Amino acid sequence: MAFPRETEEQIRRSVLGTGQEHIRRTLEAVRELTNMVSDFSDQNPKEMDSRVAQIKRLKDEAVEQKRILINQLAESGMLLLNREDFLHLAVQIGEIADYCEGAAYRINYMTKQKIHVNEDIRQGILSLSKNVLKTVTNLRETILSLNYNRQRALDMAQNVEVAEYAVDEIYRELEFKIFESKLDTRTILILWSLAGLLEDISDKAEDAIDSIRILALGA
Repeated sequence: MAFPRETEEQIRRSVLGTGQEHIRRTLEAVRELTNMVSDFSDQNPKEMDSRVAQIKRLKDEAVEQKRILINQLAESGMLLLNREDFLHLAVQIGEIADYCEGAAYRINYMTKQKIHVNEDIRQGILSLSKNVLKTVTNLRETILSLNYNRQRALDMAQNVEVAEYAVDEIYRELEFKIFESKLDTRTILILWSLAGLLEDISDKAEDAIDSIRILALGA
């Protein structure tokens, strides 16, 4: 059975709109996490609790957008040929929000426990988080371009990969600094976990690019 092209396009636009709200809230969570890392780097603990609360709120809003998107995909039935790819993309973006929350709690813990971390490592974490933010920002711009120019989406996907590569480089250097530091074991493990979560955010953004490429090519 053949369905009118207009019907599939309407569903696609609606799903894309929800997906764009999903990535927007997720990006806001990453941006707030970067602000939190900046406060940590500057040893400014005043707004830590409020930033954690803000990240949790944004994560909850992202979860709600994912729920709406999944319902849209379920209701579309076979009208939307790429629905599994949209679902994969939603799950990948959802994991980014989860990693943000986990990273935020680790920073807040170190702040409340007044754990001392040397400036070199604090600056390394800040550099890592800024490049992670760049990666997710590029991901959002790539998703937005699916509505207008799908070839441009394919081209912009490369920006995510370039930013993710920069994150990997920073992470590898920071990892050695953490393990070679004279910090106590507890602090080393927390910092390593924090850096790993930040890198996971970037990795998940790169994973999402594969779903976007399929969506663009399958249009």
